Amino acid sequence: MDTRMTAARSRARRAVRRTGLAAALAVLTLAAGVGSAPASGVTGGTPADGYAFAAHIQVGELVRGCSGALIDPEWVATSAACFAGTGGAPAETTTVTVGRADLQATGGQQRRVVDVVPHPSRQLALAKLSAPVIDVAPVPVAAVAPTAGETLQILGYGRTATTWVPRRLHRGDLTVQTVGGATIDVAPAVGASVGICKGDAGGPALRPRGAGFELVGVHTTSGQAGCLDAPADATATATETRLDDIAAWVRQTVRGGTFVRLPTSAAVLDTRGSIGGAPGVKAAGTTTSFPVTGVGGIPATGVTAVLVDVTAVTTTAGMYLTVFPEGTTRPAALSTLNVTGDQILSNSAVVAVPASGKLSVYNNGGGVHIIVDVQGYYTRAGTSGGGYVPVTPTRLVDTRSGLGGGGTTAIPSGGSRTFPFTGGVIPTGASAAFVDLIATGATAQGWIGTFATGGTSRSVMDYVPGTTSHGVAVRLGTDGRATFTNNSGSPIHLVMTATGYFTGAPATGAGLRTLAARRLVDTRSNPAPMPANGTVDVATGLPPGATAVVNFVVVDNTAGGYLHAWPVGGTEPGTSLSNYPPTADLARGGMAKVPVGTDGKIRVRNVSAGTTNLVVDLQAWYAGS
Repeated sequence: MDTRMTAARSRARRAVRRTGLAAALAVLTLAAGVGSAPASGVTGGTPADGYAFAAHIQVGELVRGCSGALIDPEWVATSAACFAGTGGAPAETTTVTVGRADLQATGGQQRRVVDVVPHPSRQLALAKLSAPVIDVAPVPVAAVAPTAGETLQILGYGRTATTWVPRRLHRGDLTVQTVGGATIDVAPAVGASVGICKGDAGGPALRPRGAGFELVGVHTTSGQAGCLDAPADATATATETRLDDIAAWVRQTVRGGTFVRLPTSAAVLDTRGSIGGAPGVKAAGTTTSFPVTGVGGIPATGVTAVLVDVTAVTTTAGMYLTVFPEGTTRPAALSTLNVTGDQILSNSAVVAVPASGKLSVYNNGGGVHIIVDVQGYYTRAGTSGGGYVPVTPTRLVDTRSGLGGGGTTAIPSGGSRTFPFTGGVIPTGASAAFVDLIATGATAQGWIGTFATGGTSRSVMDYVPGTTSHGVAVRLGTDGRATFTNNSGSPIHLVMTATGYFTGAPATGAGLRTLAARRLVDTRSNPAPMPANGTVDVATGLPPGATAVVNFVVVDNTAGGYLHAWPVGGTEPGTSLSNYPPTADLARGGMAKVPVGTDGKIRVRNVSAGTTNLVVDLQAWYAGS
């Protein structure tokens, strides 16, 4: 006998006993009047396969085990009793396993829980995963309440009649007895011995729908009859938390943040003065933190992420900036903006906002002033903003040809021009357009401002001589138009390609999903760079149909050019993203939004006569429809 395994099993048995009592106290306190003992394998059931969405939740090292259901690529529904506290990041490291009925086998997917959102009045918690699960289909939440006499399938990883920790998913059938305003009472059919045991808390109660299932409730309390070590007065009844009448709350929580484009971008950091509270040139290797919530029209609470315009005013050598949530570990390999000495250049980025409401920006080298403006913010409040809708990349403006109106002349120094955006791929009523903005033909540095009718101009791009491009959000007036200003000593041409838009209502379009920014591709590790007109497929780790928010960085290119980017399995667009200069700059980045195709991949082409290396960083994403 392996004494180490025996000791581990002994610890597990003691932990399960303690956890069961703790869960009982929590559940009975929160569900007063139900009159049951703790909810927490399904006893009398059978081992279950074919329920890949079923989730096992391990809180800490043997602190607590629960069950749940994957309801979205990055969210699991379970019992609120599974987590201590009032929400946010769990106090204990918590791991979710899906797609693995036998926990001692391989396969499936494991993710950390990074956020917990409890329902304000029900025994329900939604647990956000560290990364989406793309190879398991989530179970939809039911929209119709069950009825008395209806049979529901129940699942759980908890205790059975003979085993403390079976480490195996089990299923059984229970019959609906009564349906209350927030709960569903269930019991086994006469003569059956199926029941819900400790470790099943949060497990799914399912109704067959077509070839699959829908989630009717999650296990809340149970009489424990038939469970190993059940009390003498155990009963066969159990209670489920009802979900159909709070399905809208579930959808709003998991869909991500809706976007509010500010009337005028908010200045949150400018080290040339006192904005942001950190004046002075920033030396190499320094990190500067600054508040974004409660500033310039950004709400003090409820903000999940911001779309920022980051500008470096360099005074010495080339360097890069990395913007990240304050209090988190800086992603060491990632850059938000790459610049050379004596440049004033910007890029856009989507950055998650932590509980402190602050962001941090790291400077890797060279003396630099840093400017950060917020173009807009994302919120899960569900009362403002709009969702994102990707469109086939479509050129809307090109002042070189007169596309978009206003003639074929360049916009002069200090000049402005107004363009229509709606009526084509962007519908009337859109609150903002997301475009790849290109400033070309510049002979001096400058900046481009934009505003809707009646607004005030604020920079969305700082450009350098030649060509500069990156994605920006353009606020639209009720007339569907926006004005652009050229603030430079040089005339410029503008080219704009729409890649998506934000709707005018919070219940429409896709919400932004935040994650820890990560590197997807760096071709510098390959034997050779991307050749002229060559392509590379980028695995995003996102489900097909999603839209990835990425930063493309071109490194060590041997000629000027631009990129095409499109979903694998889709059609290559004829419009450019991330135009980059000849070799002098060494590295140039541009933020973009690209739909995800087959196997969660996007394809990128180097449209150039020269070779280049390509770095792709993932900042955030939107789920598909």
